[in-house]
Amino acid sequence: MTREEFELEILHHLGEHRRRYPAAEQQDIIKFVFQAMLGAGHLLTCREAVEDYAAQEMDRILPDGTEPLSEMLSPAWHRFSLRAAKTKGISPSVIAGMMFAPGETMQFTRQDVLSFLTKYAVAGEKPDPDLLNQIRDESLLPSHSAVYREKYHPAYRVISDEWISRMEVIQKTAEGQAVAERLMVTIDGPCASGKTTLAEKLAGVFEAAVVHTDDYVIPHGQKTPERLANPGGNCDADRLSKEVVIPWKHGDTVLIRKYDCRNDRLLQAEKLPDRRILVPEGSYANLPMIREHADVRVFVNTPWEIRKERLIRRESPQSLRMFYDRWIPLEDRYFEAYGLPDQECILLIE
Repeated sequence: MTREEFELEILHHLGEHRRRYPAAEQQDIIKFVFQAMLGAGHLLTCREAVEDYAAQEMDRILPDGTEPLSEMLSPAWHRFSLRAAKTKGISPSVIAGMMFAPGETMQFTRQDVLSFLTKYAVAGEKPDPDLLNQIRDESLLPSHSAVYREKYHPAYRVISDEWISRMEVIQKTAEGQAVAERLMVTIDGPCASGKTTLAEKLAGVFEAAVVHTDDYVIPHGQKTPERLANPGGNCDADRLSKEVVIPWKHGDTVLIRKYDCRNDRLLQAEKLPDRRILVPEGSYANLPMIREHADVRVFVNTPWEIRKERLIRRESPQSLRMFYDRWIPLEDRYFEAYGLPDQECILLIE
């Protein structure tokens, strides 16, 4: 997306906002544009402080299931309703986590905001100089007008657009976290679909521990034709279950022994951080002895052309040929044998 296309998207969403909130004044328009371009980064200093402030605000408001969960500001940013979040059981901690995990987007400055306001005159032909000074001054932030606050009672936080497509995963995980002492979220899908990236993002939001099925490939000596003929036979699910999943479920200390495929050996044991949420991610994360412990199951189903492009960027020609000839056919056989993704999986495209 070009810069001009990004700006035109802001104009479109600003028009919708003005129709939805006709009492919005000049400073509310300026605040909208400010957030549409700069997001929430200007507010992020300490996650604990952000969480505490959100908790205080959510304590003062009533849940509202009729309010949309999010309102789009631009292709990069959304306003996330605290009232709707309260209805869905999304905690201040999770909201703070999403705010601290921004996605990749165009970078703008306060001067870009001023240029946008001048170029499109969205705040009127003669914007209030004092309001514009709030943008120029790095120590000041635009605020809503008294009229806007009185009429609409805004209660929201600004989060990255990338969380909107993942919101079902966020909600299911938040719901489970609220009632379960231990919660396991599996992330499965074909190679280069974005599983690891998603797992790392979720770990940041929920302060979860992540374990990779790539670290539990069977040793070379066990890769017999008979073993690989079994769907999912390339994964040492038995070791993953006994070494990680079951001890973690019981609250025991978990020592991970990653398999070094290049040197065909197990590495020195590492202690897995003790977290309430565990995220096993990677192909074969839905093998029976793993999935039977899962509370939330995610399947990342990114189109082949996108995956192929990622593989070409990250793999050597020799490694790429191995994916085409061996690993992808093994994955496909596993997905077909276990009917994946099934109806219990949350489908995502990363």
